[in-house]
Amino acid sequence: MDEAIRAGKISALSNLMLTVVKGIAGLAVGSTALVADAIHSLIDVLSSLFVWIGIKISTKPPDKEHPYGHFKAESLAELSVGIAILFTAFIIIHEAVLSLINKHSPEFEFYAVLAAVFSAVVNEILARYKIRVGLKTRSTSLIAEGKHSRVDVITSISVVFGLAFSAIGYWWADAVVAIAISVLIMQIAGQIMKNSIDVLMDKTDEELALRVLAIVEKIKGVKSIDLIATRGSWRSKIVEIHFTVPEVNAETLTAIENEVVEEIRSKIPEVVNVIPVVRIERSLIVAIPVNDKLEFTGEITSPYFLLVDLKTLERKLVKNPHSKADRMRGYLISELLSEYNVGTVVLKKVGEGAKSHFRSRGINVRVVNADNVDEVVKILKDSLT
Repeated sequence: MDEAIRAGKISALSNLMLTVVKGIAGLAVGSTALVADAIHSLIDVLSSLFVWIGIKISTKPPDKEHPYGHFKAESLAELSVGIAILFTAFIIIHEAVLSLINKHSPEFEFYAVLAAVFSAVVNEILARYKIRVGLKTRSTSLIAEGKHSRVDVITSISVVFGLAFSAIGYWWADAVVAIAISVLIMQIAGQIMKNSIDVLMDKTDEELALRVLAIVEKIKGVKSIDLIATRGSWRSKIVEIHFTVPEVNAETLTAIENEVVEEIRSKIPEVVNVIPVVRIERSLIVAIPVNDKLEFTGEITSPYFLLVDLKTLERKLVKNPHSKADRMRGYLISELLSEYNVGTVVLKKVGEGAKSHFRSRGINVRVVNADNVDEVVKILKDSLT
């Protein structure tokens, strides 16, 4: 950002020089447009200083009082540039209207034309330089300053035409050109102010939100994305993302959350902070081990699992192909039940190994002493209320 700060300093000094050149020439020939252009350059000096200060503050790291950083300082600088441009337009209109009322016509002098042409050339060089550095450093305020200088180019060229038309008898041309310049200036000011206000009001960047969506929806374990909110300047973005995951253990949940943060930050460099908000969706489908007669056994070695949706009370019988497995029985059964989105398995007793496998799949283990399936369902149903 040292280059951006240096660009702000160069802009301020250049505009100070142009203010003096155009001001002296404009007063000497009595050109409203050229004097207005000089005033414009004087205000450019102030806006360049605002940009310089804004960029310097925005580079400060987050602290206790500003946990999200100082990036909005640059947007405040950008807003001040827009206000300065708008103020310039009103000054030009005021002076131009007075010239029309008084039927004032400037004197044609080549040095005045040369001053305007010199201003146009210098401002074009400044515009290209500031926009290039602004794009390189992702500084919105510096890009706004570059656009401001591009307006100055049009202003100075218009002054030349105004002086030329005034010289051939169109006394009102200088003032009319000044008014036309001010309308153009107000349009650019409005766009710059809108961009800065969008950042200050934390308007969501829709393009960035779509990029985040495309990244996160591919991450395994994320069931749905509920909200994507973005804030920040073009150079420094903060993303807040709300997403839902199925019920998993704490280790798996942390791994999913970390992957979301790392994927966003690695694939979108301008994102400096990701705030994940995770919602755990708890399945209301319970698996009840039963025998051939649909009697509750409470053992994972049972030949069947009766799946019951506690919300709708719908039931589904699923065969347990791993009931007699010699190895990895808990792992295989937990994998089977996870395919049916089971949230809880009901047992009379369970070993630590099997319990660990179930929890790794996001399946709770509920130990229940009951005589039949209906009693199990009632106990679980009552626990929801």
